[in-house]
Amino acid sequence: MRLLNNHTTYTQLKGDPTIEIKNKFYDLITKGLQKEILNKKEFEYLNVTHPKIPVFFYLPKGEKDWEKYEVARKLKCHIHRIRTTYHENFKSKEMKVRQRAVALYFIDKLALRAGNEKEEGETADTVGCCSLRVEHIKLYPELDGQNHVVEFDFLGKDCIRYYNKVPVEKQVFKNLKLFMEDKQEGDDLFDRLNSPMLNKHLQLLMEGLTAKVFRTYNASVTLQQQLEELTDPNESVPAKILSYNRANRAVAVLCNHQRAPPKTFEQSMANIMTKIDAKKEQILLAKKELKEAKKEAKEKDSEKLQKVLERKKRAVQRAEEQLMRLEVHATDREENKQIALSTSKLNYLDPRISVAWCKKWNVSLEKIYNKTLRDKFAWAIDMADTDFTF
Repeated sequence: MRLLNNHTTYTQLKGDPTIEIKNKFYDLITKGLQKEILNKKEFEYLNVTHPKIPVFFYLPKGEKDWEKYEVARKLKCHIHRIRTTYHENFKSKEMKVRQRAVALYFIDKLALRAGNEKEEGETADTVGCCSLRVEHIKLYPELDGQNHVVEFDFLGKDCIRYYNKVPVEKQVFKNLKLFMEDKQEGDDLFDRLNSPMLNKHLQLLMEGLTAKVFRTYNASVTLQQQLEELTDPNESVPAKILSYNRANRAVAVLCNHQRAPPKTFEQSMANIMTKIDAKKEQILLAKKELKEAKKEAKEKDSEKLQKVLERKKRAVQRAEEQLMRLEVHATDREENKQIALSTSKLNYLDPRISVAWCKKWNVSLEKIYNKTLRDKFAWAIDMADTDFTF
């Protein structure tokens, strides 16, 4: 019933429109018969004598996903104002406001979770932005040629280690030094802030805004920007898929979606490299045969030899394409051995971006989404055109 109460999407009918629609349709196909647009057989086929009330089956999960991404899209209309506000609050006279501004800066810039999101029964020392402690960060006025560097090292959700060295704005660096004054290991970095307080503030900035909405927004924006930068219209489909995975990887790195390399990774890579070496040898042999075919065709002007020559050319071309696909596959496997691409696809990336990209570049959606994701995002597949922009 909650779905049907969404009056921007659904309108309540005053009565059953089935008979009215039947009569209108009958009039339409009758005119078609009279004007000889339809023959009698077609007319009888189209004429419905006992119409049934249509039943519309809807997947609530699909609408929930759509609403989630629409909230994230709405953030782009507010993000400039929100960023301006928290930058101004870096210098607030009220410590609580300063801490909130710096925490929001990290949530926005680094896609950190708000914190206090432990699963029931979880005992590991996992933290998020608001629950960071003094020992979780180190400050470097200068490091590796960069100024005002913060080193993060803590266990995040699902006990995944978050380790990152990132340069921050000078005022953020100053504030962090201030927040750490007279504190020891075990003390909260943001001692005037917690997740409920932050989320209450976010609701004042924009209806429905949470730390997760920031992650969804920044993840989707990153994917779209990376796809625009990395996709070469002249590349082959396998190369385009590699570009897509690289764009996806940029999001996974932003959101700290890591994994341990699969146990079979080394053997799998060895198998791929063996196939690559064999394919290179096949290409050398194919080129040698092509060279001989060219020589014979030049010496004897024969239709049969010309067909042989064309067949040898196609064999070389086919082998080179196969080699390229193997090399792209090897590169993709190596680059993503410690990155979990599926997490961001499932939870943070507006699927309409991927669907639109596939449609625009004629890439089969099966190459990007498995069947489970295609079923989950059926609404996006139907909705997104090639010009969709997050």
